[in-house]
Amino acid sequence: MMQERNYRIGHFFLGVVVLTWGANFGIVKSAYDTIPPLLFGALRFTVMGILLLAVTFWREKEILIRKEDLGKVIMVGALGLGLYQVLWSLGLNLTSPSNSALILSTQPLLGTLYIDLVKKEPVGKQQYWGMLLALVGVVLVILKPTAKLHFSLETLPGDLLTLMAGFCSAIFFSVLSKPLLKTYSPLRLMSYCMIIGSLVLWIASPFSAQPVVWGQVWEKTWWSMGYAVLFSGMLGHVFWYEGLGRIGVTKSMAYLYFIPIWAVLFNTLMMGETIFLQQILGGILILLGVHHALKN
Repeated sequence: MMQERNYRIGHFFLGVVVLTWGANFGIVKSAYDTIPPLLFGALRFTVMGILLLAVTFWREKEILIRKEDLGKVIMVGALGLGLYQVLWSLGLNLTSPSNSALILSTQPLLGTLYIDLVKKEPVGKQQYWGMLLALVGVVLVILKPTAKLHFSLETLPGDLLTLMAGFCSAIFFSVLSKPLLKTYSPLRLMSYCMIIGSLVLWIASPFSAQPVVWGQVWEKTWWSMGYAVLFSGMLGHVFWYEGLGRIGVTKSMAYLYFIPIWAVLFNTLMMGETIFLQQILGGILILLGVHHALKN
């Protein structure tokens, strides 16, 4: 009974993650006209890390990380958050948004294959089939009639960087963090990871060729930054680890397939974008696929 309740809470947390992360694309994208993505990320993760660390100390009265775990925490923060953001931003600059979105949608499969083949934790055929079905749904959602998908030697560098970003997020942010959640609360782990990830972004941000339009930053960016820090950032990342710790890596990563559905719905309702019939069909396939992937 207690375990079933724990599972339900985990699914609730991951549902909130889908809502906050799915809306994040349209909201944060509007800020990139005035501030480069890497600098935006550096500011965002710095603020989130400091705030979460303060909340952690207030709740737990302690914020220490054991020496033997420090290396793993640095890997999760530097590679799973910091390097992921750098690779994704650089990749997006060298390929199309549709290419980027489609490649990143392979994250659940990458994480599942890593668990199955490297970690030797068996994953059922039903979960694989469910994830593949959901991936087909994601393709239909992303490749709407107005989207431009173009794989070529010209986009290859950006496509490879995006694939590396997806690998970093799937392996380091999700899989390698799971054992740490047995020792540390999601609040404590996430606060350190965000601060470490922000250092990587601060190192990379001076190399961005895009100038900062300081005169418009406050006017156009403050609300995007506020949402990115409080909701998709602090709430979303902490709830991700809460759900991950309760229902496991494979089932948690299946929730990532729901994000394109909500992103499309949010942008249709709030940003005035058009929704297409094939996207509705894709959403149905995602729901069916995730249903199968989440079955015991």
